[in-house]
Amino acid sequence: MRTHLGEARCNLLTVLYATDNYSANTSDLRQQAGVPSGSMNHHMTKLQRWELVEEVDREYAGRGSHAIVWRLTDRGESFCDDGLELPENPLVEPEDFEALRADVSDLRDDVETMKEAMVQIAVKAGGVKEDTAQEWLSD
Repeated sequence: MRTHLGEARCNLLTVLYATDNYSANTSDLRQQAGVPSGSMNHHMTKLQRWELVEEVDREYAGRGSHAIVWRLTDRGESFCDDGLELPENPLVEPEDFEALRADVSDLRDDVETMKEAMVQIAVKAGGVKEDTAQEWLSD
């Protein structure tokens, strides 16, 4: 079975294995695993036949469709524990989160500075009145 797993099915198992409850809907799985929509059914059917995943529910996934919710079976969990080459810790560390938060804060400051500069350019060019510019900046 391991020799027939392939990259797509390995990616699908990796995504499921990395979730909190070992489950995700087809739409999320496809996007996170990078699997084309046309081949999802084939891969999930194969994983289900190998008893590595099971269909547990259907949920709304946009545009009026109901996506299948898949979960790793006990066998699937064991299979992943024993042999998928997964990153040791796929979760973000607290210090990584803090660094991202700081980056986002810096980006917001940069956007605000650029917004102020653009509004002032528009005022000086005569395309925007001062009171309109102040309204824009107060938003």
